[in-house]
Amino acid sequence: MTRLLAIGDVVGKGGRRCLELLLPRARAEFRPDVVLVNGENAAGGFGLTEKIYDGLVGPLGVDAVTMGNHWHDKREIYDFMGRAERLVLPANMANVQTENLGLRILKAHGGAPFAVINLIGRAFMHGENRDPFAAVDRLLDQIPAAVRVRIVDMHAEATSEKQGLAWYLSGRVSLVYGTHSHVPTADERIMGGKTGFVTDIGMTGGYDSVIGMRKEPAIQRLVTGEKKKFEPSTEDLWTCFIVADVDEATGQCRSIQRVRWELSKELDA
Repeated sequence: MTRLLAIGDVVGKGGRRCLELLLPRARAEFRPDVVLVNGENAAGGFGLTEKIYDGLVGPLGVDAVTMGNHWHDKREIYDFMGRAERLVLPANMANVQTENLGLRILKAHGGAPFAVINLIGRAFMHGENRDPFAAVDRLLDQIPAAVRVRIVDMHAEATSEKQGLAWYLSGRVSLVYGTHSHVPTADERIMGGKTGFVTDIGMTGGYDSVIGMRKEPAIQRLVTGEKKKFEPSTEDLWTCFIVADVDEATGQCRSIQRVRWELSKELDA
């Protein structure tokens, strides 16, 4: 059995601090073979730097870093992405040159191979993004039959699109989880008895916020339409993640659990 621990969008400095403090505790409690993190908001809420990427895959031991619509917001990513072996870009996003950047085949700590695919939605997002359904079919064709543990991060706005993709992949992949909305959903389940799914893991960051951003400028924009600079919140830090057990012989998900930890409460425990 391969145990997967997947962490939702890490937002800014607060999210990184929460991850640094709570990931070791999650490792001790759940003993995962694979840790996945969505890092598209890790650098100031928008994008990813090489230093932060190195910190995730180095000291924190993250096995794969998936991304989303902000993957290119820090231009330095173009300088290091070629050597970032654990970075997975949204395969079908319009400005991702080749779909192959959205697939990584790696090895779990127990030695079993696993594949990670990163996709992006089209509903309520950039319409020029390519078809995620066609893209995932092509990427699955590239995965050797011996790699049974298959994971998909669907970075999308619409819950219907995330759920539709999960049902489309039911029985063909081990785990599908949604990211991007920064709000955890209480619908974790195993589709068709084979594929683990949750519509959105939720973010890791400051929940004294509007989806991770300081609430005052966010509310002002909603009320007046005036665009103020968004900055990630560092208050009321939570980490949200899922833990799933996958039979590495069949690739079928056997269990899935949703977890939400509040940093202040965990540190007091």
